[in-house]
Amino acid sequence: MKLVVVTPAGREKYLRLLSHYGLGSPDVDEWQLWDNCRNPDDRAFVHRLAESDPRCKLKRLDGADGGWSMIGSFVRFCDDPDALYLRLDDDIVYLEPDFFARFRSRALAERGGPIWFSPLVVNNAICNTLLKHFSHVDIEGPLTAQAMCPHAWAYPNFAQPLHPVLIEAVKAGRLEDFRVPDREVRLARFSINAVGFFGADRMALGDLFMPPGCTAEEEWLSAVLPAKIDRPGKILGDLLVAHFSFYTQERGLLRTDLLD
Repeated sequence: MKLVVVTPAGREKYLRLLSHYGLGSPDVDEWQLWDNCRNPDDRAFVHRLAESDPRCKLKRLDGADGGWSMIGSFVRFCDDPDALYLRLDDDIVYLEPDFFARFRSRALAERGGPIWFSPLVVNNAICNTLLKHFSHVDIEGPLTAQAMCPHAWAYPNFAQPLHPVLIEAVKAGRLEDFRVPDREVRLARFSINAVGFFGADRMALGDLFMPPGCTAEEEWLSAVLPAKIDRPGKILGDLLVAHFSFYTQERGLLRTDLLD
């Protein structure tokens, strides 16, 4: 089955890292770059990136200016029933080795069950809660199992020490410390940093998958749609990626050398 990565494309400083993984893997058949840039320099980089590899497909919509409200409208481009789509935020800055092949294999094994699949995302509030309670990473502090946790989401203070722990685990070959059991997500908001779904499901559900004009695509796809069709989302706890920052954290994290 064809694997199509889609990215709401915006920021050069992150896309340079993500392209290292996406274009460096033979398991990615296509990469849709959704032009949702905020400034001309980033847009120029996205266009150059799209021209750098025939697998890159640049997708444009009138009115896309970097805001969240437009992202759901780009889902119309996920129209191949024979594809597995994997939406990665532009600031996904680490994917573990053989990630794409393993993600495709795991999703295919459970096709027809969950409506979407997510890897375990380092710096995702719900995934952070799983790390705290199920992994071998020692996490202290008052985390909550909410997408907008007032501690882990709202400030950089949690992500700033967590990213170096992952970096050291990668260097030491100890990613097993981050493994957690698979867990379903039902009737709960989940931050869509890295989420996959089958094109056949999207086409079969039509506008129900993403209603035209929906400005809260994350709420709809992660919480409302699973409840309506009684098919949960699922976190695949043995697959790992890292998400650099939420907008609430970005300014503080960019003052560090973490991105380097």
